Amino acid sequence: MVCNNSVNIFLIGLMSSMKTDIRTTNADQQQLMSFAYVFSVTILVLFALASNILSADTFFRAQIRSTSVGFHLLLYSCCSISVFLLLEFRLIQLLDSLNYESFFSICNVITPTSSILARICLWMNGLIGLQRAFQSFELGFLRNQIRSRVTGNMLVVVVSICVSIMHVPELISRRTLPDPVAAGKFVCQIRYSEELLILNTIFSFIHVFLPVSLNMLANCLILASISRRRANIHGTTYWSQWIRQFHRHAHLFISPTLTT
Repeated sequence: MVCNNSVNIFLIGLMSSMKTDIRTTNADQQQLMSFAYVFSVTILVLFALASNILSADTFFRAQIRSTSVGFHLLLYSCCSISVFLLLEFRLIQLLDSLNYESFFSICNVITPTSSILARICLWMNGLIGLQRAFQSFELGFLRNQIRSRVTGNMLVVVVSICVSIMHVPELISRRTLPDPVAAGKFVCQIRYSEELLILNTIFSFIHVFLPVSLNMLANCLILASISRRRANIHGTTYWSQWIRQFHRHAHLFISPTLTT
């Protein structure tokens, strides 16, 4: 069997990597390895769910969710909870007894929905950072717009629609097929045409690069705001303060860097 870029049985990803690793081990160890993967991922998911549930409970307070940033933080936490729950559902495909209908649901509904929500979370993270950066400048004409719930709702709707539309090439290219190397099992195949493969590659790059860039820009704006104030207070130059604040707040750039 030959795989190429446009027709590939296993799309690179967490589930694909686990299934490939399990199938390349000895038959008598496959059950043990499946249990190890399911147990490890489940523990991580439980910790992530607990963290996001606590965050959502905090952001649900009326004083916080009444602002645009607070509203986005609440949605981000809820979106993250959904992503981790869907990740746990996707572990079902590691079961040998899965029938066609169940595998079809995982391949064509749960997996793409999880991917869409995960990328919406990335965009929300970038927008939240940018909003907080703009607030730090205390620009009067922007403050009301930034704090507006209407603006927040519009941003969520626009991001959700755009991300969903950009996943259409993947949705129409997904196939659930019999496993060519294991009788009675199935594989989730994504069969792109050359044009759709190029388009999907561009979209995937956009979904990572732009949210990360928004976070980087937001961090730079926050440092600029802090440096400007410190320079005025202490009578020093702006750039000397910027370098000092960069060393002090360099951790802000770690998360966007790890995302890439």
